[in-house]
Amino acid sequence: MQNKCEILILTADFGSGHKSVSKAIKNYITDVDSSITIQIVDMYKIIRPKLYKYIYKFFKMLIKYALPIYNFDYYKKNNNDNFGKLHSCFRSSSKRLARYLEDVQPSIIISTFPTCSAYVAKYKKDNNEDIPLITCITDIVKGSEWINYECDMYFVATDSVRDSIIKRGINKDSVITTGIPIRRQFFESKNNVRLKKQYGIDNNDFVILMMGGGLGLIPKEVSFYKWIASNKRIKLYIITGKNKKLYDKISKYDSYDNINILKYTDKVADIMSVSDLLITKPGGITLFETISSSLPFIIYKPVLGQELENCKYVKEKGLGYVVNTEEELVDKISIIMDDENLKNKMIENIDVQKKNIDMKSLAENIITIYSRN
Repeated sequence: MQNKCEILILTADFGSGHKSVSKAIKNYITDVDSSITIQIVDMYKIIRPKLYKYIYKFFKMLIKYALPIYNFDYYKKNNNDNFGKLHSCFRSSSKRLARYLEDVQPSIIISTFPTCSAYVAKYKKDNNEDIPLITCITDIVKGSEWINYECDMYFVATDSVRDSIIKRGINKDSVITTGIPIRRQFFESKNNVRLKKQYGIDNNDFVILMMGGGLGLIPKEVSFYKWIASNKRIKLYIITGKNKKLYDKISKYDSYDNINILKYTDKVADIMSVSDLLITKPGGITLFETISSSLPFIIYKPVLGQELENCKYVKEKGLGYVVNTEEELVDKISIIMDDENLKNKMIENIDVQKKNIDMKSLAENIITIYSRN
């Protein structure tokens, strides 16, 4: 017997972003009504209880050793409504999910991963169920992978994604632009004077924050770090998170006076608040954390299909640069440092997109659907 809940959030562990979005959604709902019982569940633990760990390991190996295959599959799924709907092939998985849902009996299901939406949509169709399904799209993508006609509401990152989904035949009233859900720390006001003192930052410092995500995509060449070390105006913070291999590989650069290497920290919002520039991979969550912080950024070596799609948004809106070599990276850092007008224009463009972030609307729409059931 599973614990019953009123709102079930289904997610998956293909990168940390989907779970991060799930936690943010839960927090925004409980801010409105703390009495609602909410569970966040990894769907693969339900449908593949003996294999889910191997599925996630295979995903990491695919990204590391067979990236072209991953991207081929990604674009096939997003350009063809029928390709890759694997949920219809795994009857045993569908049956496990059905048993779980009948046991838990949620009033609403929220999905933060496309396969979760597909399985729930199939469950609704096969069992003639009318349980509301809400899908939160966690990247700035316009493809088929996320679209299911049994879904009752979509939360999307931008108006362009909204328009794309509506063109596919989804009711316009069911698609709401909220931005990608991020932690509430990124919306809290900060005391930057105190934070700069805490981190040893002077007013004339140009502060760069660098994060490489789970793949650890940050510059590896010694020459880059020597260039940083030689430019005393720069103060560089590198967050390696839980990537021990990355930390071990670059920890030697911590000996430079203006380079600071951090492992996992829950103070990312604080560091962003006092930074002048972010160097990062283009995950949807990171992009919206950066936008909420009004922080110019450079995307370094995007590789995954969804990241390449996110980059199109960055270029189109003039939010930052996309570079693929360390030489380009050094060049763009120098340009932003030396051109205050350019930096301010980037911030203006970011602030326009910041207006799309509406966590209040997200929570209120969920509560409205919940109250009807």
